[in-house]
Amino acid sequence: MILTPRVLLDTSIAQLRTLAAFLAEEMGEYGQRDAANLEARACKEILLTISVLIPKLQAARYVVTEDGAELGQCANCDEI
Repeated sequence: MILTPRVLLDTSIAQLRTLAAFLAEEMGEYGQRDAANLEARACKEILLTISVLIPKLQAARYVVTEDGAELGQCANCDEI
């Protein structure tokens, strides 16, 4: 099965949203117990990074066409 760039982006966004939800849940648990300070910081850092990455991937969906060519690029040639 060949993945198109759009399908790959959609799949990646969905997986990152799932990971973000999991990390947010973990952050709530870490707030309840004080011993996991390093783990809480790591989760927070990853969650912040994902929250920046998801909108960038969503924006990339509008740049990639269905056939994988970038907007403004000839689908049959290498010229822009």
